[in-house]
Amino acid sequence: MTKLRIAIFVAVISVAAAATYYALPRTSATIKVRIFHAAGLSPLLDQIRDRCRLEARLSIQTEASGSQEACRKLTELGRDCDLICLADNGLVTGLLNGHCRWRIDFATDRLVLAVGKLAKNVAAAEQDWPAALVQPNVRLARVDENLAPIGYCTLLAWKLQETDGSPGLCDRLVQKCDVVVDDVSKLPPLLKSGQVDYAIMYSSTAIAHSIRSIELSPQVNLGQRDRDYGAASVTFRKLSVDSSKRVTVRGKPIVWTLSIPDRNAQPEPARRLIRFLLIDARLAMADNGLAPLSPPVFYGPRDDFGPFTDVALYGGLLTQ
Repeated sequence: MTKLRIAIFVAVISVAAAATYYALPRTSATIKVRIFHAAGLSPLLDQIRDRCRLEARLSIQTEASGSQEACRKLTELGRDCDLICLADNGLVTGLLNGHCRWRIDFATDRLVLAVGKLAKNVAAAEQDWPAALVQPNVRLARVDENLAPIGYCTLLAWKLQETDGSPGLCDRLVQKCDVVVDDVSKLPPLLKSGQVDYAIMYSSTAIAHSIRSIELSPQVNLGQRDRDYGAASVTFRKLSVDSSKRVTVRGKPIVWTLSIPDRNAQPEPARRLIRFLLIDARLAMADNGLAPLSPPVFYGPRDDFGPFTDVALYGGLLTQ
């Protein structure tokens, strides 16, 4: 897409947003919208909660967890929501197959090495983080790969680093991890309290929680949409009623996505919330470390694309 087309797109959606909200009656009551979302999105949703109520007349009821857990609430636990937001766009065709028939990719992210308040070997980690992390006195934490994408993204980053001169790194760091938590929101308190020294997390999480971080190379950080990270893969348990099933995930860029479930959702309020997120919350996304896609991209049947033609581009059928 050329810069001119992007500029025109941004101008069009800005006008559309103004028309949408100015048309809302100032006395209209708020509508509750239920969101299952990846825990890494909590700071953004908390920041826009009041604006969303005042400007879009929506009261967002948020429920954070790992992305896989958010999917299981729909697919296995029989619970309902109006909108689901995930940290891995591949989960829509994977875990949500038969429950969501489209998705909108709206932001990218990247991995960083988060540094704890009392972290050891920080100067060494800034120069050579793999060598610093394997030292005996260093305490590590990570997220369970069975529960949240940041968990398997951490393993993928370690695997990718192995090809850059650190053989066996992933297994060594997995064995060294002192703490394994449910989702990314559990990492900041551990780092800030000094209970652990380092953890891999999203850049957005580090920024939102004011945590010092060390950049990882583009070959490792899963942060470039045009880069092939498929040289690394990890296999883990797919948490479900059949706990013996295992899945393999290959490395790919981190892309945040959202969808409205096919059943028992309120489509009109959910679409209004999507418009608010994609248009009015773009600056808030950037403030929280996310990189908004310009424009967001819709994947799914063309018949479902109609309500989003002025806020997203059509990317094709939902195939990945």
